[in-house]
Amino acid sequence: MVESTPAIDAARESGRITEFISRFVESRGVSGIALGLSGGLDSSVVAALCVRALGAKGVYALLLPERDSSPESVRDASALAEQLGIEYRVQDLTAALAELGCYESAASDVARLGGGTRAAVRMFPGLARKGYLANVTGGGGKHFHRFLAFHRIKHRLRMVSVYRAAEERNLVVASCANRTEHETGFFVRYGDDAGDCAPIKHLYKTHVFAVGRYLELPASILEKQPSPDLFSGMKDEEIMGITYETLDSILWGFSAGLGTEEITGRFGIDATSVEYVIEMKRLSERMREAPASLVSK
Repeated sequence: MVESTPAIDAARESGRITEFISRFVESRGVSGIALGLSGGLDSSVVAALCVRALGAKGVYALLLPERDSSPESVRDASALAEQLGIEYRVQDLTAALAELGCYESAASDVARLGGGTRAAVRMFPGLARKGYLANVTGGGGKHFHRFLAFHRIKHRLRMVSVYRAAEERNLVVASCANRTEHETGFFVRYGDDAGDCAPIKHLYKTHVFAVGRYLELPASILEKQPSPDLFSGMKDEEIMGITYETLDSILWGFSAGLGTEEITGRFGIDATSVEYVIEMKRLSERMREAPASLVSK
């Protein structure tokens, strides 16, 4: 059994983040903050912390489903928005994505009928890991490239929608990315990583769960398996081929200066998984770089 990542003081961390949000919004001289609320853990935690920092009137949420979204996502997101008392709008992106040709590719058809894909990656985590590394490098053949384009445009259109709503209301935009996603490349550049501030980007996913429990988020959100909600119900851990518990323990080990043998010994994790995470971090480095230019540093 994998030993858990060292715990955080969720109450203290929530207070720190709340103060950060409050100071940031005040420094920008705006009316509040906007975010995309998906019904998942990260955006729910950010929404709740924003309300603590600014009050319900200072927070605006967009719920952005599309053809392949799970119905429970909008249900959970709208229920939380009602509970928090924030203004929100449901804006279906299906027509816009269709106009942009998102659903015309073979990748879209495969994703919509992806039960076989889910079964394959559950049975063979190594297959998921190989695909994930190809995802962060942009490797693979023509059909794989089309699949990347199929799901990444969804993330980017979501962020376009949030920014438009924010600018109309004189708001800043909150990114809901976490540290685990950032360090392993589990995000889309100029998509779900975009924003004017990133309140939970310093927290590993397991720590975001701890904050969510402290904030007493609904069980429907806390007990839901994390998912990008882009196609056929695929879950984060199925896509990456590793559990968050294992992944965060390894990432924390790296941050603490531990080597592979020390991580395997302390957490009971196999060396193959540690090497996989090393590759995740190495190959996704390009995703964290600023755009290349001739501007002097």
